[in-house]
Amino acid sequence: MKEQLMMEAERLHREAALLSNTLADFAENDVAGRKAVVDQIIDLRERWKDVRYQIDHGQPRQSNRYVPVNRPPKPTEIRTGMTEAEIRSELSKTRVNISKYKAKLADNPDSVKTEKWEQELARLEAIREQYDTELIRLTYETAQQVSGEGAG
Repeated sequence: MKEQLMMEAERLHREAALLSNTLADFAENDVAGRKAVVDQIIDLRERWKDVRYQIDHGQPRQSNRYVPVNRPPKPTEIRTGMTEAEIRSELSKTRVNISKYKAKLADNPDSVKTEKWEQELARLEAIREQYDTELIRLTYETAQQVSGEGAG
């Protein structure tokens, strides 16, 4: 069974590649002709994905759409027990990501992803505040230890 699927995948791949090669033969302004070939290529590629999915997972693909991977949710709290250097590094990365999401929201306020970006921005800002607080706590503890050592 798997061997048959492998042969089918190879056939679909080869057929799509051959069709792809024919695109160069069309006149520059023959958009309709190219579109028909591109549609055939897309159909072949979707069928190829179906076969490859069945080979890799042992079951048919649910649909022609991307099947999302069940990922664990992104953390909403910082990891405990980090050193000051680790906190500073994570804080820097978090600030960069906050900047990126603010830019996305400013550049594309009407995007279908706006709500998702706003949620991610809120999550990152909450984490940034936690890093800031943890950094202050560590700095305070270090200062207390240094002042305690000097008194002894």
